[in-house]
Amino acid sequence: MNSAPLILTDDGLALSEPRAIGARGSTKVLTASSLGSCLVFVSSAIVAVALAAIGRDMGLSPLDLQWMMNAELLPLAALTLVAGAVGDRFGQKRIFLVGIALYGLGAAAIGFAASFAPLIVGRFLQGFGEALILPNGLSVLGRAFPADKKARAVGIWSAAAAVASGVAPAIAGMILDHGSWRTTFLMLLPVVVGALAVGAVWIPKDSPTSHTRVDVGGAVLSIAGLGGLGAGLTRLTNGSGLSLWVLVTLIVGLGGLAALIATEWRLGDNAMLPPSLFASRSVVGANLFTALVYGPFTVMLTLIPFVMIRGARLPTLMAGLAFIPLQVLITVVSPLAGMLCRRFGRRLPLFAGGAVVASGCAMALRIGPSATYWADIFPSILLLALGMSLAIAPLTTLVLTSVESGRAGAASGFNSAVSRTGSLFAFALLGGVLQQGGPQLFSGFRMAMAFAVVACVLATLAVFIIEPGPHVDFIPRD
Repeated sequence: MNSAPLILTDDGLALSEPRAIGARGSTKVLTASSLGSCLVFVSSAIVAVALAAIGRDMGLSPLDLQWMMNAELLPLAALTLVAGAVGDRFGQKRIFLVGIALYGLGAAAIGFAASFAPLIVGRFLQGFGEALILPNGLSVLGRAFPADKKARAVGIWSAAAAVASGVAPAIAGMILDHGSWRTTFLMLLPVVVGALAVGAVWIPKDSPTSHTRVDVGGAVLSIAGLGGLGAGLTRLTNGSGLSLWVLVTLIVGLGGLAALIATEWRLGDNAMLPPSLFASRSVVGANLFTALVYGPFTVMLTLIPFVMIRGARLPTLMAGLAFIPLQVLITVVSPLAGMLCRRFGRRLPLFAGGAVVASGCAMALRIGPSATYWADIFPSILLLALGMSLAIAPLTTLVLTSVESGRAGAASGFNSAVSRTGSLFAFALLGGVLQQGGPQLFSGFRMAMAFAVVACVLATLAVFIIEPGPHVDFIPRD
């Protein structure tokens, strides 16, 4: 589920980019980058609200519904890193626009899908497009502004993305209460057309770097590894047991990841994941924290609307509006986390954030068939928002300042990919809740929340891997 915390995690991709020669900052470039990048943060938000209606209308199984989420997360997690190199090799503007076009094709495929296969193809195309849009849109933005104006530009970009990801599910909920779920995807097409037009006209042409190496092998092994593990775990959580198919997919996944590690180690600094990144304890601890916190975060943001609609029988519009307070709180409170970092150092805000998110997951255990929003659901969302607000901005800064300045972009890109990977695996493990109905739905939901609490507690322990010391502010590159 893409939301304000993911937006803040992705900010580092733009802050770490050096300014292009002659760039003075452009409102047009900021507008084009924001419009295209907003698409990345709305599709999962819409699916979370529309999931119950899609399953009912299309007669989908719980396993099918699970793959509605996984099909987008897989390419987004596996390809975000290599997509930046593709942009350097063939031109960031060109790849940014290709990503928007692929996203639009995916939205159209979903909107007109007559069966399950086009739905999954559409979701995969959306995820593939998002993987191209995100790093290249942020690189275009980062290169357009000098250091003294870059932070403000990125802040405006973040605010636009947060508004989009907050408003989109509310609009989807209103449409679902009075129309078809297909409209929620087809309404994205005019935005896609506008983003393509604005991007083509307002983003200046850049010069491809022909000597940039694209780690195609690493990308293929990433998809094989993450896809195999995701498929195997998804089957297991849907009651398949350890069948031959599950065993084969798990072996393929583990083999793919092992081959990826070996390949990246051999390539060294030419790899999409340079081994030197992991020489820092802080980078390792920060990414472990990211994976363990973003998994529960995604599960909550996906399952709570589903439970509200299918279990508590609350209006779809209410489910769409449910997380707007989270968007607002994170956007407002996150900048204040820097003061805590400067006062208490780099570890304490992350520890406190993980602990508060764990409390939010624990609070969600109260949600039952007669749940109301303000009494039963909002308290867990409030704690989730406060916890993520404490953790995410310091986490982004920590990742950027724990490596040499020339590696900041790679470190930030990897952290962004890890957040999606954590979401992919968490949903593969806990998405079996979607197969439940009636009282069993809440039983499965509570089990998922209990696992989420454990993951958040482990995240707080991962904080102690991070090297102690004072907080260091990241200075954008010029």
